[in-house]
Amino acid sequence: MSVQPFCLRCDSVLPLEITGNAVVCKLCKLSHSYVDLMNKEIHCRVVFNSRTDEKEDQDDENKEAIGPMTDRKCPQCGNDGMSYTTRQLRGADEGQTVFYLCPVCKYQDNENS
Repeated sequence: MSVQPFCLRCDSVLPLEITGNAVVCKLCKLSHSYVDLMNKEIHCRVVFNSRTDEKEDQDDENKEAIGPMTDRKCPQCGNDGMSYTTRQLRGADEGQTVFYLCPVCKYQDNENS
């Protein structure tokens, strides 16, 4: 049996244990003939998003508010305000990392606090 079959009554995954000529569902106790399960075909389909959808999502993110602002001066263009986000990248007993973004020139900087 190459693919794990599903119960015809409750749709749960059937165990690979065969009792005689049958497989018994552990959830609803329905007995399935092993021969019948071998003749079943299972079809699946995977659908991926197109690359154009990704670009549109990124454009929408850039149009939204850029987040909280701080008085930090941009080292590249000299703008007096930068937006920031924080993430806990290191251990819980260590400080968080602050990521800064200049809204004018898009310069990115970070600081381990």
